[in-house]
Amino acid sequence: MEHESEVALFIDFENVRYGLLNTYGREPNPHELMGKARAYGRVVVASAYADFTEHPSYYRRTLEVAGILPRDIPKRRTGSHKSSADMVMLMDVVDCLLDRPSVETYVLMTGDSDFIRVVTRARHRFGKKVIISAVPGTVSNDLVASADAEDTLVVEDVDERTAGANVEHPPLPEGTTYEEARLIKMIDYLDGNRPYLTLNFIHSYAVSPTGRLRLTDDLASRLLDRLLEEEILVPYEKELDDGRVVTNLHMDREHAVCQYVLNGDWEE
Repeated sequence: MEHESEVALFIDFENVRYGLLNTYGREPNPHELMGKARAYGRVVVASAYADFTEHPSYYRRTLEVAGILPRDIPKRRTGSHKSSADMVMLMDVVDCLLDRPSVETYVLMTGDSDFIRVVTRARHRFGKKVIISAVPGTVSNDLVASADAEDTLVVEDVDERTAGANVEHPPLPEGTTYEEARLIKMIDYLDGNRPYLTLNFIHSYAVSPTGRLRLTDDLASRLLDRLLEEEILVPYEKELDDGRVVTNLHMDREHAVCQYVLNGDWEE
């Protein structure tokens, strides 16, 4: 009897759900997510990670019916930008590597670059095959490069009502995602219409359910952290009339990515 490879599936549910909603206007189908993992062998571990109080209640049940364990991880409310669900998912991947040596293939449904280290560890130290499966435009290029292969989450049967959400966007500078470019355009608008910018102010607009971006709290935080790291957003201190010192933000429009996104070379 031919040996069937054992597979472990780990789903960053927020990344997958909002990636599909923003790109295709579609909710994820847990059975399709499981089906993608089953293409690599027998799925012996399958978990989805999120604060499920922020998602429709039926998802817990539909995930279970599809054979995926919903791991409900409440978000920390301490102001940290690091997702609690991402940290739990990361630790579960490590536990699986240590406790289930028979698992040969890992399917990670996430686009978060924070998983690069565990991906390289799984491949080079434990000899595992790692597949990155995420929605185009929400995945780190470095994360894909660290894995064995990419198996993107796409919606093939987009009808006329959702076709506009699935347009092919012009190429962006290497390492820049579509969501990052949209955020830069939003910040440019805010900077031209508000007397000052703060991190919390930008974040609130990015996650607003009535706004254009409607990012998840976690994705907005990760993108803002990246803009700070790339020095597209530059903090500076300003003294108020009452003597308090606050930290505001300046967007460097001379940055190469800003030049590309804002000066007509790229349109949504």
